[in-house]
Amino acid sequence: MSNYKSKGRILPKFKQRRSVVINLNYSGFRVTELNEKTVAFQLTGDFDKHVSSWLREEVLSRIKKHNVILDLSRVNSIDTSAVALLVECLRISEATDKTFKVIGINTRVKDTLEMLKLSSIFENIKLYQIPKTNGYILSQPRNSHNKTNLPERIN
Repeated sequence: MSNYKSKGRILPKFKQRRSVVINLNYSGFRVTELNEKTVAFQLTGDFDKHVSSWLREEVLSRIKKHNVILDLSRVNSIDTSAVALLVECLRISEATDKTFKVIGINTRVKDTLEMLKLSSIFENIKLYQIPKTNGYILSQPRNSHNKTNLPERIN
């Protein structure tokens, strides 16, 4: 360790060590048009205010014309802005007579919805963990007159 002069004083030269923590969690979504009536959104990472603002534009532009499926099987956590988006989508789908389904709810998402006492609002969301399905959709249309011809698998 060498010394250097500053204003006539000799000061020791210190090695600087800095710790940097970088959050490398990838969050985002993928849109898949299953058929002319149904669109699926597969979310990855944290479903928070950043993702919900991007997703909101996409979902709201499609939910008035298509049935929408949100796959949350790869979501790590969910915040209140994301829950607000789910409520908004549910209300719009009911007003436009379209189907809105949420699939792949894990324990963290389930706990958040139950903590916010919103599990009763989501009649079509089953609040239990769906077993691994290799991408298969495990949902039925809400109304019998609103049936969709879903493919066997989401790619």
